[in-house]
Amino acid sequence: MGVSEKVMDALKAGILLNERVTSLLNKVDRIDQDLRKMNDRLVRLETMVEIAQAQTKMIEPK
Repeated sequence: MGVSEKVMDALKAGILLNERVTSLLNKVDRIDQDLRKMNDRLVRLETMVEIAQAQTKMIEPK
C-alpha cells in the first residue's frame, strides 16, 4: 500500500467519523429537546397537584 492510498484511507476515515459525530450531535439535540419538553410537562403536573392539595385543605372542615 502506497503513501497516497494511506492518505486516502485516512481522509475517508476522517469523513466517516465526521458524519457519525454529526449524526450523534443531531440525536443528542433531539433528546435534549424531548427532555426539556418532559421537564415542562412535569412542572405543570406538579403545579396542578399543589393547587389540588391547597384546594383540598381549604375545603376540609376544621
